[in-house]
Amino acid sequence: MIEILYLGSVFCALLTVYLLLLKDNSFRSYADYILSVYLVFQIWAVVIYLLVNSGLIIKMPHLYKTAAPLSVFTAPLSYLYVRVVLYNERKINKKDLLHLIPFALMVINYFPFFALSTAEKTIIVQAVVNHFDDAYNFKIGLVPDYVNFIFIPIQVTCYVFFQWRLIRTYKKENKQEGVQKQISSVLKWLKVIAWASTLFVIGYFILIVDIVLFNNFLNSTYLSQLPSLLVCCSFLMISTYLLVHPDVLTGLPFIKYREIESSIVNNEVSKVPFIVDDYSNEIQLIDQYFQSIDNLQDSNLNLNKIATHLHLPAREFSYIINNHYKKRFNDFLNEHRLKYIVQKLDKDYINNYTIESLAKEAGFSSKTSFYRAFNKLYKCTPMEYLDKL
Repeated sequence: MIEILYLGSVFCALLTVYLLLLKDNSFRSYADYILSVYLVFQIWAVVIYLLVNSGLIIKMPHLYKTAAPLSVFTAPLSYLYVRVVLYNERKINKKDLLHLIPFALMVINYFPFFALSTAEKTIIVQAVVNHFDDAYNFKIGLVPDYVNFIFIPIQVTCYVFFQWRLIRTYKKENKQEGVQKQISSVLKWLKVIAWASTLFVIGYFILIVDIVLFNNFLNSTYLSQLPSLLVCCSFLMISTYLLVHPDVLTGLPFIKYREIESSIVNNEVSKVPFIVDDYSNEIQLIDQYFQSIDNLQDSNLNLNKIATHLHLPAREFSYIINNHYKKRFNDFLNEHRLKYIVQKLDKDYINNYTIESLAKEAGFSSKTSFYRAFNKLYKCTPMEYLDKL
């Protein structure tokens, strides 16, 4: 049952990564990259666990312990994601490289194992699988595994504390009435991230209690299954929330930061958030761009390409489309393409050209996408529309 939940949560996480980075019109911001790497590392840890638990790791011994260094980097990534979203950071800070230290130490710790031959690794992995209940007592790296087993929950607990402190401090310091609605929507999402990390910590401590008090390690008892359930829940919380509320991925594009002189320290400045109320110039640029069919004929046209052409941040461009025009980007783009098609759609034109060729001229990548968009907007097929004329 747990394995099925794990597979389901992995599928949801993979779908989230696809929406973040691989799907057309994804934003691919610095924050999105951090979130994607965080999810991929978590997915890999779950995959390795399933391979070990099922015994299949024996056939792939070189994969054993590859998730260990990644697992100590997921907590810093979760913390960094919260900070980057809150303060609209767009690049890595040199001080953030310090978060790589546990990752580097873990790689060094298991390097002797990674350097072994396949045959030697197979013997060790076979022993782990045969005595899985006592796996935390094995000394595969430079230090026994129980040391890492204690260190990881302490590390994760610290980062979870810093996550919650970031969220609460930000909310406390930014009470400007004009930005409360925008800040509130993003904080809800960041709290989901923080709760997912919190569930992971709770699961880890339950596992420690189970081992210390009952000498069980991932057995079939209800208590030992609880940590796995909490990990699955943390995965599903993140993925489900993103699928239901994809708009949170736009972060805080419309919140700007104005620097003012600090009232606490001389010669220092504080950043105060404010909302941009007037997007008239940006809206004019967007309207001008979409009035020309020449701009829309690229079948691979996406949000990032247009934002780059208009010299607008992608997140800000997305926010204007969603909130001023009250449409999703794809619907907004298709509506302008269809407007061009409808203007030319008459008996004389159809006698010389096919509807499909007209759709291709307007930038639709396929006949199917054109018919789907047409039916969505006009509630009929192109020929039915033509008959009404």
